[in-house]
Amino acid sequence: MRNLTIIPACLILSFITIFGCGKSQPPKAPDEVKLQLKWLHQAQFAGFYMAQEKGYYAKENIKITFLEGGQDIDITGSILSGKADFGVISPEEIISNRSRGVPLTALAAIYRRSAVVFAARADSGIVRPTDFIGKTVAAAGKGGAREFELQLRAMMRKLKIDVSKINIVSYDSTYANFYSGETDVTPAYYTSGIIKMRRKGLKLNLIWPSDYGVNFYSDTLATTDKMISDNPDLVERFMRATMKGWQDAIEDYRRAVIVSLKYVHDKDSDMQTAMMEAMLPLVHTGEDRIGWMQPKVWHEMYGTLLAQGLLEKPFDVDQAYTLRFIKEIYGGKVK
Repeated sequence: MRNLTIIPACLILSFITIFGCGKSQPPKAPDEVKLQLKWLHQAQFAGFYMAQEKGYYAKENIKITFLEGGQDIDITGSILSGKADFGVISPEEIISNRSRGVPLTALAAIYRRSAVVFAARADSGIVRPTDFIGKTVAAAGKGGAREFELQLRAMMRKLKIDVSKINIVSYDSTYANFYSGETDVTPAYYTSGIIKMRRKGLKLNLIWPSDYGVNFYSDTLATTDKMISDNPDLVERFMRATMKGWQDAIEDYRRAVIVSLKYVHDKDSDMQTAMMEAMLPLVHTGEDRIGWMQPKVWHEMYGTLLAQGLLEKPFDVDQAYTLRFIKEIYGGKVK
């Protein structure tokens, strides 16, 4: 009788193992996420590439697609239309959009110092903003280039310079008109355009908006209010993978260059290395953590744009950004 009771128990255990406990659920399909870049593929976005190459997005069950930006790419439109889930965009653009009621929110400031600078030839006599009067400045643009005009206007209004006395024309990412002398001043990123000009042998005078009280973040990671409310878990996973990628890019920037070269059109490793070296102090400033945002900086940016009449209407600037996700990632710690 004892043996007879053991056999059914074993059979029951076998059935449980085969049809119950041993049955595993199929893995969840990864979330497909599209990131709209601010410009063409280059080392400017090295942290995102590192997160992809090191498998950080995959570990968070995310399949990432990078969408190239450019002078005529409407980054805000790309995010709002659902073409992209997240975007790299200037904080000026976020604040400007928010003043018009556009539900766009910043998640992290990748570039905690702006790379925007205005360049003039060294022999032009243009060394300060007052010298822009009567000159042609190639700062008008949209998409990823709109921050140039916003910073120009903010700088001029802050200095009480009549911007109507400046001939503002379209920004030219090739700088052809600047090289020919048709344009007197051009904005550029210190991390790319200035490097290209100097490699051509140009001697330049650089006019930094930050020297005249315009202190802005630069490349900022943003998404819609709807994404935050409907998919907070996805936002947190995306942010966690992204911040790891940027941390790795800063800690091993030479490796980040190698990884970036898999994506960029310009395979000039010296150029991409120079871009990374110029970018490092703008991303890792020694203050706070990578991507961390300070409310006081957002209030300063907002105050500058509002005071200079560059916003459609006043609003609560705290709606333009959220610290929720970087606090969750870093445990609420600044340092």
